[in-house]
Amino acid sequence: MRALLSTFAAVLLLAACGQETSEPSSPAPSAPAEQPKSPALVGPILITFNETGAGEINGQTRLNVRSISDVFPDATVARASEGEANAKVITVRRPDGLILDIRGGLDPERVGRIIGRGGPVTGPMGEEIGADWQAAGFSSTECRRGQDDMSHTLICHRPGAPLLGYVFDLPGFEGPDDLIPEDEVLEQTARLSAFVWLAEAI
Repeated sequence: MRALLSTFAAVLLLAACGQETSEPSSPAPSAPAEQPKSPALVGPILITFNETGAGEINGQTRLNVRSISDVFPDATVARASEGEANAKVITVRRPDGLILDIRGGLDPERVGRIIGRGGPVTGPMGEEIGADWQAAGFSSTECRRGQDDMSHTLICHRPGAPLLGYVFDLPGFEGPDDLIPEDEVLEQTARLSAFVWLAEAI
């Protein structure tokens, strides 16, 4: 009888072991793969032009690659020359489309002129590149024709704000360089193409 009980116990033990080995363990849920993140821009993103300068750049900023790079660490900042006098220009180009050209003024070692041609640049009231004449809200009496490298444009100023110019391209206008188009022509063709800040009024 004792032998029979021992045999029966052994059979039960083997059956239990068989059940344990026949059920595979469920794999642990895998963690979701991390999505690659785009590198965040460092420094000022939106550059607002106003009477005091453009963003963190003004007439006290030194005109050299190092000083400008400190403001825009994620941009390509380079020195260039232009014109017969080989005037120094610091160019700023950033992956988000920011385009700035920075020149000297009466003090050639400090910023005297900033041109914002593209990317996240705005005027003091939120004006954006590409705005048409009506949206910008100017009258032709507040404008003058551009000179030298801007001779094909119209530059306008808000009353009481002589340092910040709004540069309008005049596509298709074939009049003399000193002629301001009629308002009707401006409404049809003029588009805001840049902001230009000067340390000293012209």
